[in-house]
Amino acid sequence: MEAIAAFDIALWDLKAKRAGLSLSKLIGSYRDSVPCYNTSGGYLQAPIEEIIASADYSLSRGIGGVKIKVGQPDRAADLRRVQALRAHLGDSIPIMVDVNQQWDRSTASKMCKAMDELGLEWIEEPLDAYDIEGHADLSAAITTPIGSGEMLTSVDEHTRLIEKKSVDILMPDAPRIGGITPFLRVAALADQAHLAIAPHFVMEIHIHLAACQPHETWVEHFEWLEPLFEEKIEIADGRMKVPTNPGLGLTLSGEANSWVKYHFEAGKRP
Repeated sequence: MEAIAAFDIALWDLKAKRAGLSLSKLIGSYRDSVPCYNTSGGYLQAPIEEIIASADYSLSRGIGGVKIKVGQPDRAADLRRVQALRAHLGDSIPIMVDVNQQWDRSTASKMCKAMDELGLEWIEEPLDAYDIEGHADLSAAITTPIGSGEMLTSVDEHTRLIEKKSVDILMPDAPRIGGITPFLRVAALADQAHLAIAPHFVMEIHIHLAACQPHETWVEHFEWLEPLFEEKIEIADGRMKVPTNPGLGLTLSGEANSWVKYHFEAGKRP
């Protein structure tokens, strides 16, 4: 599906450029900026001091929320990390927690209930991405919204997640499900079901698609992707400004080829 997505996204970009419109304006934009959160500083290997420093830096740049990874074998350590970040940031800053499918149902139930009192924006992928019933049970058992969807690869898979009421927030990934065309279908289905969406990764594409949703839609910001493009997406007051140049509105930088080669050959980013 990702191979098909490359063509689909390129064709949408070309269509918008030929029309002299940004992608969001071509599709039909509701707003010129979208709320954003940073997901680059809260990885499992990072000590809490580093996570807190990264969160402070993100907020100083104007980013509106912070996501932290959990899913270590030491569940108590996971909980302490989230509690420490909440204590440092206070109650007004949105915090998202991403489990990356690391928990079984029993662990997820205990951990989600323990985190339910922390005022989180959402808990993401607490279970295997295809455990539709397990996610539905969790969503019904706690007040914190449950999010999932980034690993799904088709409209049909997202439809099953929606129909079973497995999530409160749907997280489609345009390149993973075949491009912008299927993404818009998924977003329409979510809207009909009164589900929020929060697209996964690739902020350069999803910022346009989020701007086209009837309701405010979080987009995750990755500062380590910024060197790939000549232009930088503007950030202020917790929001990213949607590019206004034709198409996606971004141009690959001279560093892009070497960056991508290093990333895929070495298995890490520079």
